[in-house]
Amino acid sequence: MFLLNLILLVFAIILVWLISRFLYRTGLIYSLKKAWLFMADKFYVYQFYKIPKFNENMQENLLYRKVHAYLNSLPCVEDSDFVNLFSSSKSAEISLIFDENQTVVDKFLGARVLWRFENSEAKYLVLEIRKSDKRRILVPYLQHIHQVFDEIEQKRKEVRLFVNGEVESESQRNRRCWRLAPFTHPTTMETIAMDSDLKARIKSDLENFLKSRQYYHRLGRVWKRSYLLYGPTGTGKSTFIAAMAKFLNYDIYEINLHKIGNDSDLKHLLLQTTAKSLLVVEDLDLYLQTTTAAAVSLSGILNFMDGISSCCGEERVTVFTMTAKENIDPTILRPGRVDVHINFPLCDFTAFKTLAGSHLGLKGHKLFPQVQEIFQTGATLSQAEICEILISNRSSPTRALKTVITALQTDLSSRVGRIPNRPTSGRVESDPTPLFSREGQCGGIGIHPIREIKNLYGFFRSSSRKASMEKVDIDDFSES
Repeated sequence: MFLLNLILLVFAIILVWLISRFLYRTGLIYSLKKAWLFMADKFYVYQFYKIPKFNENMQENLLYRKVHAYLNSLPCVEDSDFVNLFSSSKSAEISLIFDENQTVVDKFLGARVLWRFENSEAKYLVLEIRKSDKRRILVPYLQHIHQVFDEIEQKRKEVRLFVNGEVESESQRNRRCWRLAPFTHPTTMETIAMDSDLKARIKSDLENFLKSRQYYHRLGRVWKRSYLLYGPTGTGKSTFIAAMAKFLNYDIYEINLHKIGNDSDLKHLLLQTTAKSLLVVEDLDLYLQTTTAAAVSLSGILNFMDGISSCCGEERVTVFTMTAKENIDPTILRPGRVDVHINFPLCDFTAFKTLAGSHLGLKGHKLFPQVQEIFQTGATLSQAEICEILISNRSSPTRALKTVITALQTDLSSRVGRIPNRPTSGRVESDPTPLFSREGQCGGIGIHPIREIKNLYGFFRSSSRKASMEKVDIDDFSES
């Protein structure tokens, strides 16, 4: 009898195990659990809260962004029915994002809350809380979301790039036109080829800005700052912007004025930017020279810089770039609209040594004196041109330097009859005094007698010193 009971017990255990395995493999347990929760929810009365993505002024609702980031940080994202997988800017990382066609369940202080996405004409999130729990957990729960979001932002060391798209129809004119684009620029303030003193002053100015919220408020000013980067193309202005964004850890909003129909569209774009952002408008001088009646007007640009709509956000840095500022309307460059002017001249020998060190690992070379001499005679190349030469010949530093020398000599010979001068705009001015004579050429260019070269060399030395003293026009504004 005892043996029979033991056999029956073992048989029952095996049967239960087989049934449980069957239910587990077929997902019936999961389905039964969901059905039980569904029926249980029917016995509770819920309070609903809507969180729209945009407010009535078509500005982004920051709470929506915080909740969205919070929900995607929950551990249950891995157990969700539908999850979208995205590769981040770091190739080794995969981001898990909730699909918008499902309900997200969260627990807080013993209460169960539900979130669902509504993707109608206007996107919004819906929060469901049992009425019996709402007075106890609503405020602490929202405070908890804020805290988690701040922690996520502190851990996130990635800069995001937003670009504005064209408005395709009148019905889309008031809708969001910012599109997230990949940003993987590897540059930093340390890798920028720039005068070390100037770089230190810029970093100090940015650090002071980050700590100056109370100072600006005490003055009754909006907490923002603006920079003008001007100089010839290829001198590193766009690269410097990327380094600024990484230094500040600000998202970049690149504004393409050619894709904006009128002043109102520009204002809407500005209102949809967020705090801790870097607003970038490149080649402003070229745009103003080619603008049409249907494009953004000068008045619209001025209002963008310091109008009432520009005061609808704080902790923002605006950067404008242009080739030369001499032909720009002075009202654009007045203090208050542009706080800091930074000149990006063509490459000189000091910048060349920095590029040679970063690209070729050279701290010195027997050809450096020859490169320095030809720079002093007035030859000029942009940093982009020199970088391309160094990258193409990185396997042979000697060949790279010889190629640079050849390129500088070619540039110099192409400007026969002109003496270069480097004004603060970074442009090369001309002078009728010839550098080379055309007599005595034999397969090349004949050089002036030694006495004339010495006279010209002294002139170049004095011009170079004068240009170096006037190279930077950056204000001494300091913030406490």
